[in-house]
Amino acid sequence: MPNTLRPKDPPVSYNFKVTLAPSTTSSSSMLVAAALASLDSDAAFTQISGLGVQLNVNQVRSGGNNMEVFHLPGGVNQGSLTLKRGLATITSPLLLWCFGTASGNLTIAPKTIVVTLMDKNPNNAPVMTWILYNAIPVKWEIDELDAKKSDIVIESIEIVFSSMIVV
Repeated sequence: MPNTLRPKDPPVSYNFKVTLAPSTTSSSSMLVAAALASLDSDAAFTQISGLGVQLNVNQVRSGGNNMEVFHLPGGVNQGSLTLKRGLATITSPLLLWCFGTASGNLTIAPKTIVVTLMDKNPNNAPVMTWILYNAIPVKWEIDELDAKKSDIVIESIEIVFSSMIVV
């Protein structure tokens, strides 16, 4: 009898969406992803990088034994998320949030950002979801403007966050 089950294809990196949520979203519930899925998403990004965490370690040499090194865990560093896309209109909620933060106002409004990796088949559930808490935009820039090129203007937005969960 032939095997009719086909192994699942690995996920593709081009099918993702980004959602902004208010910072009041709590991390205490695993239902957060389902609740956030109903929010409007900004799916116009061409590239996302910086999803990750790194454990810092302190190296301590053993007293009298120079051949042995102990690695003691330190703090955890969250990465900074970088989003790239073609230059959006000024009415983009993400741009309004970035410019509102960068305008020098003393009130910074952290948000929760949800990055969802979708399956190739739109009928399937998402492959993975990253929820980034207390996100704040720290940098916005566009590529250089050059009259000798006919490239699309790409904007880059860098965002820092305090914690991340993967669902």
